[in-house]
Amino acid sequence: MPRLYYTPIALALSTLFSAPLIAAETQNTQNDIVISASRVETKRIESGSSVAVLDAQYIKDNQARTVAELLRDVPGVSVSSSGGITSVFIRGSDSNKTLVIIDGIEVNDLSSISSGYNFATLMADNVERIEVLKGSQSALWGSDAMGGVINIVTKKGKAGFNPTASIEIGGNNYHKENVTLSGAKGNSHYSLSAGNLQTDGISSKAVDLDDNDDDGYKNQNVSIKAGHQFTDIFAVDTVLRYSDAETEYDGFSIDANSTNQQHQAKLNTHLNLLDNQWKNRLSVAFSDSENETFSGSTSTSEYKGQKVKTDLQSDYYLNTINGYTQRISFIAEHENEKYQSWSMDEKQRIEASAVVLGYGVDWQKTIFVNAALRSDFNSKFDDTNTYHLDISAWVSDGTRLHASHGTGVKNPSLGQMYGETSYYSGNADLTPEESRSWDAGVEYNFVNADAYIDLTYFDSLYTDMITYGSNTYSNLDNEATSRGVEFTGQVKVSNKLRVNTGYTFMETDDGEGNELARRAKHAASINANYKYTSNLSANIGVRYTGTRIDSDDSTLDNYTVVNLGAAYQVQEHITINARLENALDKDYQEVSGYNTAERTAYVGVSFQ
Repeated sequence: MPRLYYTPIALALSTLFSAPLIAAETQNTQNDIVISASRVETKRIESGSSVAVLDAQYIKDNQARTVAELLRDVPGVSVSSSGGITSVFIRGSDSNKTLVIIDGIEVNDLSSISSGYNFATLMADNVERIEVLKGSQSALWGSDAMGGVINIVTKKGKAGFNPTASIEIGGNNYHKENVTLSGAKGNSHYSLSAGNLQTDGISSKAVDLDDNDDDGYKNQNVSIKAGHQFTDIFAVDTVLRYSDAETEYDGFSIDANSTNQQHQAKLNTHLNLLDNQWKNRLSVAFSDSENETFSGSTSTSEYKGQKVKTDLQSDYYLNTINGYTQRISFIAEHENEKYQSWSMDEKQRIEASAVVLGYGVDWQKTIFVNAALRSDFNSKFDDTNTYHLDISAWVSDGTRLHASHGTGVKNPSLGQMYGETSYYSGNADLTPEESRSWDAGVEYNFVNADAYIDLTYFDSLYTDMITYGSNTYSNLDNEATSRGVEFTGQVKVSNKLRVNTGYTFMETDDGEGNELARRAKHAASINANYKYTSNLSANIGVRYTGTRIDSDDSTLDNYTVVNLGAAYQVQEHITINARLENALDKDYQEVSGYNTAERTAYVGVSFQ
C-alpha cells in the first residue's frame, strides 16, 4: 500500500479524535437539513439513509470552480473526466444511474446516449447546498435514481437587495465571470444569476496525434429563481435555467468541437392546510437538451432530448400520540420523454406514470423510521414495484445507529434503444436494469462540539446491467456487485479551523471476476480551512485515488493531488482569492488516454 494513502487518513483520525478537547460550542452538524432522503425536509440525523451534505460554508471555503470538484471529496463518490465529459459514480454504480436534481428539476441529459448528466457543465458559483444520497433510491425518485441522488440547491434571495459579482483569471487563458442580483421584500424573493467561463484548456488526448492542440472550453449560463407567498396557506415559486457549453477535442480536425444547450423550467404551487399539518405541492417541470458535434464547420451528429413532468405531493402530519409523531405521504407523477437523433425521421417517445406511498415515524426524537413503496407504469416496459426502508436510532447521547435497504430499477434510455452514430446502433430489445442495496453504520457525535465521525458498510447488487460492446448496448446475464466501507469525519475544531475528511474502501465485481471500470478500491481525502484573522483564511485539500482498471483493461496508476487556496477580505464588500490546483504538479489520468491539468494558478476578486 502506498505511504501516500496512510498519511491523510492518519492525519484525519488524529485531528478528529482530539477534537473534543478543543472544540468550541457551535451549531452542530446534526442540524443539517436534507430533502432527498424522504422528499420532505428532514434533519440528516432523522434519516437512516446514507446522505452527505456539503453546506454553504464548505462550498465557500473550497473555492471550487465546478460542482464536480466538490463531489470528488465525498466518500463513496468517484469522478472521472475525459475531455469535455465529467462523470460521477456513487458506490460503484454507473454514472447514468445517478439522478441529478437542481432546484427540484431533474436535469439528466436525455440527448446523451445513456441519459447521464455531464458535470463538466455545472458551475459552483451560485450553489447553496449539495446533498448526496447513496444507494438504490428508485422508490422515492424513480428510474434514474437506481444508484443514488445528487440534489443541488442554489442560493435564494434574502432580505434587501444583494448584488454580487466575481471575476477570476488563471492559466491556459482561463477567465470566469459571474453576476448575481438577488433580494427579498415582503412576501417575495428573487435571484438572477449569469455566468461565463472560457479557457484554452489543455490537449486532452494523451496519445500523439497530428492535430494535437489545446482543447478549449466555453460555458455561458443564466438562472432565475423567484417566489411569492400570496396568503398564509398559498405560495408559488419558479425556476428557470439555461446553459450553453462548447467543448473542443482532439482526434478529428483542429476545429472539432461539440456543443450542448440545455433549457429547464419548473413551476411549484404550495397549499398548506390545517396549520401546516397538511402540506401539498403541485409541480410542472420542463427540460430540453441538444447535443451537436462538428468536424470543422460541418455538423456530424445531433441529438435532442425533452421531458415534461407533472407531480403532486401531499404530506399529512398526524398529531403526536404517546410520543409518536407520524407522517403519511402520497405522490403521483406523470412524465413524457422524447428523443431524436440526426438519423431519425421521427422522435421516439416514452410515457410513464407512478404512484408513491410514503410513511415516516418519529418516536420521542430517539428512533426514526422512513418507508416508501412505489408502482411505476411505463408505455414501453413492464410495470414495476420498488421499495425503500431506513431507520435511525440514538443509543446514547452521542451515538447513532443507522441502516437502509432499497430496490431500484433503471429503464434503458431512448438513446441506448434508438440512437445511432457512425460507430454505434441502438438496441430496441433492451430491458430494465435492477438493483438491491443495503447499508448500515454507526455515527458518533462529540458532545458540545460541532463534530462527528461515521463508519458505514454498504452492499449493492445489480442485475441485467446494460453494457456497451460490439457497436451496440446489451443486457448482461451476470450479477454485478459493489461493497465496501465508508469513513466520514467532520469537525469544527475552533472558530478558526474546520476539517473534513473521508475514506472509501470498495470492491466491485462485474460477475465474471473483473473489477468495474474506473472504480478505485481505495480513495481518501482531507480538507482543512483555517481563518488566520477575520479577514484572511487559507484552505488545503489532499485527495488520494488508488489504482483502478479502465474499460480498455489498462491499469490506471494511483495518485495524490494537493490543492491550495486563500482568501483576503480587503474591504467590507471586496474579497481577493487565489488558488493553486495540483500544487505538486502530479501527472495522472482519470480516464485511460486522457490528460489532466498540470499545476495551475488562479486569482480572482469578488464584490458583494
